[in-house]
Amino acid sequence: KYLTFEMDDAGWNNMRLGLENVMLLAHAMGRTLVMPPKRQIAHGMFDKSGSKVVSFSDFYNIDAINARQRGLNIIPMETFLEREALNGQLRSEDGAVIYPPNNQIIWDNQRLGPLWKYIRNVTKTFNWNPKECVLAFPAAGTGHQHLFSMMADVLVGKDGRMFPHYSEYQGRPVNVDAPPVERFREILAGRRKICMYDRKMHDENPVVHFKADQVDGTRLITQFYAFLWFEDWRHDLWSKRFVRDNLRYNNEIMCLSARIINALRNHARQRSLGNGNGVYDVVHVRRGDFQQQFPMTEMDASEILAGLKEYIAPGSTLFICTNERDVSFFRSIQEVYDVTFLGDFGKMLSDINPNYFPLV
Repeated sequence: KYLTFEMDDAGWNNMRLGLENVMLLAHAMGRTLVMPPKRQIAHGMFDKSGSKVVSFSDFYNIDAINARQRGLNIIPMETFLEREALNGQLRSEDGAVIYPPNNQIIWDNQRLGPLWKYIRNVTKTFNWNPKECVLAFPAAGTGHQHLFSMMADVLVGKDGRMFPHYSEYQGRPVNVDAPPVERFREILAGRRKICMYDRKMHDENPVVHFKADQVDGTRLITQFYAFLWFEDWRHDLWSKRFVRDNLRYNNEIMCLSARIINALRNHARQRSLGNGNGVYDVVHVRRGDFQQQFPMTEMDASEILAGLKEYIAPGSTLFICTNERDVSFFRSIQEVYDVTFLGDFGKMLSDINPNYFPLV
């Protein structure tokens, strides 16, 4: 049994969200996870070799996760296609054997449209939209029908309560081991449907595939803990701990971040003898692509400065994370704060893959 998935076509953060979801899905479904081919990353930067081509292994130690995690097997797309597709094991819905385009198994840094069209034709795809439904997994030894009944009871207010609103739980989360119905009400956040993966789906489909389609809303660009719901609270905790302990960035990224933090603390200490702990503030100012996609969110420097003054004392050391290439945009902020940028630590960045910079 396999699970294949498409890398989201947008930037790294959307790709990361999708990976967290599909890793947990593969484990929960008892399926081998097939990693997609390498490709260029949207909003990416050229690495030292002049390439924008990346894979998840550039950011995470996928081999280590595969080696140490029982119950989860991970293989590359090339292995999957060689093992299953070229051996005639992948079939269309009417049972006809279909081979990959030109019998090709290596798709790194190539146009992936033909591959995904092929994969969609020989697998079970889901039209699960995380904005519309919660993907529920019943507890071991139980069926799934009682979860639909629980959803129906919540919808009609069988217990006398109104349909839950997410604001009810802001600052007031339910206990991790609360009864299933209470945990279920919390995760709904306005959604009124359940997506269900049951034994019949598992048995009848050798390969399931998750699309990243902007048209039908199947992009997995949501936090896994807001989409996947496990009736057994222990499974829910396990999933969160798995992501925390395994899907951490590789050592090169983490160590670079630690060096930058140490340098910032030293800088803050030197500016103020009373700042023995090297306290500094950080703000993320995203511009560029955001200005095009969401023009209503654009703010000029004076508006940003006014917001900063509400929370950060003038004269403080302020680290600005930004994709704004013209630092003169921040001149008015620099007049009030001791502003630093990632580029101020250029000596630390000289041998680092530039695609890591936004993660720092």
